[in-house]
Amino acid sequence: MRIKIIYFVISLSLLFVEDSLAQEKNNQVIFKTNIDSTKSIILEEVKITSKKIAATETEKPSRKKHYSFLTKAPTQIGMIFNEGQIADKRLNSIFIYFDKKYTQICTFQILLYSVGIDTLPFRLLNKRELAFSANHEGWNKFPIQINDLIIPKEGIAVVVNFFQKSNMVTGETDRIAMGKYSSKKRFFFRPTSQNDWIIFNSFQEGRIGPMIRLSVDE
Repeated sequence: MRIKIIYFVISLSLLFVEDSLAQEKNNQVIFKTNIDSTKSIILEEVKITSKKIAATETEKPSRKKHYSFLTKAPTQIGMIFNEGQIADKRLNSIFIYFDKKYTQICTFQILLYSVGIDTLPFRLLNKRELAFSANHEGWNKFPIQINDLIIPKEGIAVVVNFFQKSNMVTGETDRIAMGKYSSKKRFFFRPTSQNDWIIFNSFQEGRIGPMIRLSVDE
């Protein structure tokens, strides 16, 4: 009789152990299922997207080797941009290709004009001073952070104004490289703001000009 009771107790204990193991296994399955489901939800809901602001850029000229515009400060050099795709749009940035950089203190100012009936700079568009310094040879980007600067239908004249103090030693400015465009370009310069513009429009059929580009917001 005592042996039967001991056997019954052992059997009952084993039954409890099996039930506990089965329950624990079921809990693990449920827990694992919950984790997998959570991961699935996270992967489905978290999506990273990037939205780029559309921009239009003017032609990128091909570099004309050994050609650059050598000037001594003070001087102004500029070019007319009258492409139809940039009219009535906000000016975003100006790109200028500098061929050689002489000093870190060579500063300049960008002046933006409307275009007159003589296809020369007419009325100053930027009331805020835009002073910059090139930081390397090649293309340099200069953001124009003026929200209400809209390019007129007649186009825009971009003028780089090198100050008298651009280079205190030699007076020579950083050189703006010259490039070849697919169509005729009109560019000009003058020693100071008191002089008349000197126009260049026949150099290699007028397709060689300062390497300057514009970017506008769509």
